[in-house]
Amino acid sequence: MQYSFDAYDENGWLKPPLWLWFGWAILIRSVVVFVMAGASREQGTDLLALFYPSHAHLYTSLCLSLPILFYMWLSSFKKPTRPFMLTLWKQGRWLTIVMVLIDLSMLIQSVIVNRGEFQPGSAMIILLLSWFLIFLCRSKRVKICFSLT
Repeated sequence: MQYSFDAYDENGWLKPPLWLWFGWAILIRSVVVFVMAGASREQGTDLLALFYPSHAHLYTSLCLSLPILFYMWLSSFKKPTRPFMLTLWKQGRWLTIVMVLIDLSMLIQSVIVNRGEFQPGSAMIILLLSWFLIFLCRSKRVKICFSLT
């Protein structure tokens, strides 16, 4: 046993690490902004325009967030009696890497469109997503978590 007993769930599989949850939270930031805009009725459109000036970028980000939301939900349904969900879970690491790459390319493209104008929010998200990508590629715990061994 490589990790402490608390790191495993009731089926003996490694739980997703905290940094994976943090990275997933960064990837679903468009859903959080969308829900916050819906909750604040008068300022909702202003809030969306502040974070997503282009409606196409908002809709693309929302679509990219759906698989990540699904994997966040799926992490609690890993049971030996559900082989289809286990098969989907095994693809989660690669799907998350692809989603990070797509999100990074969209952010870099928006920086290029703005002619390199510095925006601290975009720079911070690009930095965090880059670190998350390195974490996904190098972490043995993430590999073990998604391999279900």
